[in-house]
Amino acid sequence: MAARAIVAFLILACVWTFGIPARVAVDPDADPERLADAMGLPEVFDAPAPSRSLEIDPAPYRGAIERVEDVLYRRGPTGYGDAEAVEAATARLAEALLRAEGLRGRQAGLELMGFAGRAGARADAGYTLPSIVALRSEWEVTRARVFAPATWMRRASADLDRIQEPPPPPLDPDADTAIVEAEAALRRLMLRGQREAERLGEPIYDPDVPGRSDRGQIRAWYRFGERYRRQLDDAMARVERLDPEPHPAREPLRAEAVRSLREAREMLRRVPDGAGMWPTPFRPAWEARFRAAADALARAREQMARADGAPADAREHAGWNP
Repeated sequence: MAARAIVAFLILACVWTFGIPARVAVDPDADPERLADAMGLPEVFDAPAPSRSLEIDPAPYRGAIERVEDVLYRRGPTGYGDAEAVEAATARLAEALLRAEGLRGRQAGLELMGFAGRAGARADAGYTLPSIVALRSEWEVTRARVFAPATWMRRASADLDRIQEPPPPPLDPDADTAIVEAEAALRRLMLRGQREAERLGEPIYDPDVPGRSDRGQIRAWYRFGERYRRQLDDAMARVERLDPEPHPAREPLRAEAVRSLREAREMLRRVPDGAGMWPTPFRPAWEARFRAAADALARAREQMARADGAPADAREHAGWNP
């Protein structure tokens, strides 16, 4: 949504700046570049890069500028909403310049909306925090292109980077052992669960009117499920107690291994689940869950082997044997 709004704004600014072009006798399909030249349209997706500042007086826009800088220069850790707040405040500032500053305002609006769009893209980039330090550095370049200097504009202190983006804490020294042991324990439980599912078997009952023997099969699956889930949680207990657990930015392979173990546990927890009105699972369901768990455990083993720096042909060592 933000990207579409920014593109619309850029097109509007270009039309406002250069006026409505005269009709031209150019086939747009045959020669689009010649058509664009004849219409006098620049490439609207690239913000202008003036060789010198537009030197717009920042005083009338001090409040709007400070709303941007209240986020970028805050003495506190980066938050998940920071990039969105910068995007919104910068877009409002661009609109104010567009209305009040004539041609320079339209050029400045393109600069600021380009920055706002990049801030929004950082906010949408995934589950990790955007770098507010990098965003602040980019803002200072954009600010210098648009505005004349002012003493009240913010400057970063020497320690601001560390305050906003402190280094992640060191890895828990027990992390590697916990991950390796959890993988081995889950693999043993997976094999045990496969044998138990074979023994209990598929549903042989009418789910609407189960008989006495049918109820026995349902109770057996239920007891297996309760016990199995406790065992799975026990196998992961040491990983869940890591403090801190592997940080994605600092220990990406170990962090991915922990995620893979959790995925494997979740797949195994679902093994006893039936579908719809069936309280116990059919063979295709439990076999698919075991396969998904095996794939996740294989990824965890591979990720830890890469984290340890072991060569591909030497990854089967004693610590990984189930």
